[in-house]
Amino acid sequence: MNPANDNPAAAPIDSPQGEAVSPEHVESAKRQYRFLRLLAAMSLVMGSLCAVSLNLVDPDLWGHVTYGREAIADGQLHLTATHTFTAEGYRWINHENLAELAMAWGFDTLGVRGMLVAKLLLGGLILGAMYLVARSHGVRMLAAWSLLLVVATNLKAFFILRPQLLSFVCCAAMLVLLDLAFRDWAFRHWASRDGRSERNEGETTCRVRWPWLLAVPVLMVVWVNSHGGFVAGYCILGALLAGRIVEAVAIDGRKAIATVAGMATVGVVCLAGLLANPYGTGLLEWLVESLGTARPEITEWAAPKPSDPVFWPFFTLLAVNAIAWAFTDRRRDWTQLLILSLVAWQSCQHLRHIAFLALLTGFWTPVHVQAVVARLRSRAASGLPVTRIGPVFKWGAATALAGAMFVQAWGLADRLSNLPVTRKMYPVDAFDFLSLHGINGRMVVSFNWAQYALYAFPESTVSFDGRFRTCYPQEVVDMNFDWLLGEHGGLRRRSPNSGPIDGERVLEHGDPEIVIVDRNYPAAVAVMEKQYQKPDGEWALLYQDAVSQVWGRKRVFDSPESDRYLPMAARVASDAPRPFAVPWPADPLKPREPKPVENREVAEAETAVDDNA
Repeated sequence: MNPANDNPAAAPIDSPQGEAVSPEHVESAKRQYRFLRLLAAMSLVMGSLCAVSLNLVDPDLWGHVTYGREAIADGQLHLTATHTFTAEGYRWINHENLAELAMAWGFDTLGVRGMLVAKLLLGGLILGAMYLVARSHGVRMLAAWSLLLVVATNLKAFFILRPQLLSFVCCAAMLVLLDLAFRDWAFRHWASRDGRSERNEGETTCRVRWPWLLAVPVLMVVWVNSHGGFVAGYCILGALLAGRIVEAVAIDGRKAIATVAGMATVGVVCLAGLLANPYGTGLLEWLVESLGTARPEITEWAAPKPSDPVFWPFFTLLAVNAIAWAFTDRRRDWTQLLILSLVAWQSCQHLRHIAFLALLTGFWTPVHVQAVVARLRSRAASGLPVTRIGPVFKWGAATALAGAMFVQAWGLADRLSNLPVTRKMYPVDAFDFLSLHGINGRMVVSFNWAQYALYAFPESTVSFDGRFRTCYPQEVVDMNFDWLLGEHGGLRRRSPNSGPIDGERVLEHGDPEIVIVDRNYPAAVAVMEKQYQKPDGEWALLYQDAVSQVWGRKRVFDSPESDRYLPMAARVASDAPRPFAVPWPADPLKPREPKPVENREVAEAETAVDDNA
């Protein structure tokens, strides 16, 4: 007998050896196994929550909060580029308006810890929705949470405080609505068993629960105004509706006309929802222009490789899906399988799609994991006697699981208590130096730091920042990446109007006064050193540490006649390491208590997936 079987009526009274087994013996064994399974499931839940509680700072977080605050203060959205001297008056198609408004309100109302808790609740809500859908399809708790731990681990690197959180929430909500809408669909109850069909003659088997499906267009309007991930959502929704239409015609023929017309109408209304944004058709025009151009400079648009922290969790996710769908004895939903396969293919091309593959897996694969596990468990338990767990093993295992949950809870509490800005990743000390000496103006800043700069120095402007093509012409994008990345191994995709690669062009365009260099980018460092070595070079080194360099125009900072003259004695040049972190937002010269950062956390911070080069 399998002690894990939860059905008392199915419990045998005789052991496989033919010895009599009392019902009390069977029930006692079941209670013991249920107790340990519950503890194991609770540990899996805690592990999943820990995964979605990652408290790394995204480089664009400062900008998202700033833009949201400005929109709230002004009572309107800005339709042209702000905080920049290279794209003044250029159109700004901001597809993250609702997310930025929510982040600005959240940080001002809830504070940093409140936002971290809110992020965890969003993650818990998504995982909880996956679990409830799985349970509604007969998946057992332990099987469900074992898979959801894999799902959460794949979401981990993407689940930080940034607008794409709303994409994940909207995608999960869409999948829940679609599951409810098609709960009575043909593949749910029509199958051939023993050569007999369950379908009654004249019965329409492709039934839709319309109230749930009609809620989808409303959700898509929210998604369109929250984050650019809505493009993936539309592709998933369109593919699923198209698959259902094909199934309805194949199964019900002419009787499916009303159902097909209804689903097609919902699809058209969802497409019309694309226009429900502040830019109208401008958003669609920008999408065509932006998505039609490769972005090799952006990490998330690259293919995952073994050195990436997301690679092995992604590989595990692919393997679990392949095994579950290949060996299941449940009826396969071929539309879901096709969509999963396409998203998996896209994830192999662009690692930013891994999160969507994880979401689809969490909603669509648990039933097949349960089927495979049930088959393996049945085979493993055949011929085994009914065995109660000894007290030593029982309480030893319980203690180990409880200890694991304590450690997980401790780590979770720590992650919810702070949002560290690591000095090894960000120019915290350089910005303190700039603030101390009142240095501001037109800045050329490494891409990853530009939105931190515009937050820390609101009176300054930057040449380029993480908004990328939403508010910068491609030629401005190119000249900044020419400086930061150089040829980038031949992977650049530039405008034909940008001319040959020239890392010095950005130092003249718009007459910048300050250059802030991330020393992890050798191309930018080399450009500035070349300028420094020129007899007539225009740039002087004002500050240097192990992380950053700050350069200033000589005519502004070297001339004693200048009102912004910075004497040599005030300048800093050091290579000392920066092992501490400070709390977000790391305002320059604001009182703060440095916090040591464990090596593991620093490693995560340095390798975390973000939208930056």
